[in-house]
Amino acid sequence: MRKNINPKLKILRIIARLNIGGPAIQVINLTHYLNDDQFESKLVIGKEADHEGNMFHLAKEKGIEPIMIEELGRELHPLKDLTTLWKLYQLIRKEKPDIVHTHTAKAGTLGRLAAKLAGVKQIYHTFHGHIFQGYFGKLKTKFFLWVERILGLFTTKIIAISELQKKELCSLKIAPESKFTVIPLGFELQKFTGLKRTGAFRKELGVTDEVKLIGIIGRLVPIKDHHLALKVFQEVVQKYHHPVKLVIIGKGELEQELKAKVAEQGLERSVIFTEWQHDLPKIYPDLDIVLLTSLNEGTPVALIEAMACGVPVVATAVGGVGDLIKDGETGFLEDKDDLTKFAYDVVHLLEDPVLGQRLAHAGQQFVFNTFNIERLVSDLKNLYTNK
Repeated sequence: MRKNINPKLKILRIIARLNIGGPAIQVINLTHYLNDDQFESKLVIGKEADHEGNMFHLAKEKGIEPIMIEELGRELHPLKDLTTLWKLYQLIRKEKPDIVHTHTAKAGTLGRLAAKLAGVKQIYHTFHGHIFQGYFGKLKTKFFLWVERILGLFTTKIIAISELQKKELCSLKIAPESKFTVIPLGFELQKFTGLKRTGAFRKELGVTDEVKLIGIIGRLVPIKDHHLALKVFQEVVQKYHHPVKLVIIGKGELEQELKAKVAEQGLERSVIFTEWQHDLPKIYPDLDIVLLTSLNEGTPVALIEAMACGVPVVATAVGGVGDLIKDGETGFLEDKDDLTKFAYDVVHLLEDPVLGQRLAHAGQQFVFNTFNIERLVSDLKNLYTNK
């Protein structure tokens, strides 16, 4: 007698765009790893803005051909969003997935509505960060909170990427606590193991070995608050009486504004702007400190990668950053309004390499134990199969 063969669970994963950053890396990796004898995964994306850069190279490397719905991109537009909702509904009806899992705000709204209308039984959403702080004014924020609370009514599970984020979302009454589960991010961290400083990135920048090099990596957009980074760096230059430079890695809408600010501060020789960098394992070891000055974050991938490389980190205490950095143990956490302490901690690390090595080693152990891809895939498999 022939045995019944259980069909694979079909997953449709939806994200607004594959712009450079942690969420794009997550959905690409999950689509790749959840294609096995138990699951079949497809990835749906929108189009990123011209200045954002994208992660198509990683998708290609993983053998993934995303389904493109261009209107799904970041910008809100009522008529286009209705078109997107209809296209998502049609796609879901055609694909007949067992599970729809959305990522990021706009995809989470339109993707979950389309899945509900199409009769999907298992609907999940991951908050990588959220738009309820630092993005909009009070009225818009209240509107988006109201939308999220409605979506929460028919979402099977809402995934927070840290305990701090879960507490924050629960306090905003997005959904009852029973609807939430915490699943930290996971990355292919093996490629960051045992890396040594080669000087290749410094050579590209024209920065010699005796110069201390601070890096900040991310989109040049308001939520990342590079203006704060420039204020901190100006203080560092005044307090640290040795050669030091800041490299700003990334592109975005604020690039020209930030360059004008650098000129105004007289820091043109000390601040370097670069394009997006794909070969990050080459870059991190050439940095002495990685900085993050965001107004809001989920769990920032740049910090995780830097810590995996054994680079000391200093970051604003926002969102889920406090679940990643234990102040004085795995890095330094800062109040964005305390510029003096922020700069002092950066200078302290520059002047005390033993302290930097201690924090970096502890941070490295923490991220390898907590944010590995194997644990993430296992957690999601258990979630999808209710184990």
